[in-house]
Amino acid sequence: CTTKCGGLASQADARKAKLTEMCQSVEADWLKIWKLFSQEEIKWFKNNYPSDEVEGSEEGSEVHYKQAMETAKEVSKKELLCMTLFTIDDECVKWPYIRLTK
Repeated sequence: CTTKCGGLASQADARKAKLTEMCQSVEADWLKIWKLFSQEEIKWFKNNYPSDEVEGSEEGSEVHYKQAMETAKEVSKKELLCMTLFTIDDECVKWPYIRLTK
């Protein structure tokens, strides 16, 4: 079962080479990857990643719905963002593996 990335269009032709290079680089941080997202992709990611902050939690303590997902995002943010863009650019799970540039 998949949402097919909300119908987002692949941008592989425009960014796959740069995305591959940046995702494999130890020099590029998560923010550089985040800047490759289009406005539509940002909106889709924020609406679909399951780690919204829980309302009513004590002040100063951040508790998120599906806390494990929030922890994974914060620990491996760059990898998560890379995987998200590769998935979108590979036409949303059309292939069973990530396709990098050659």
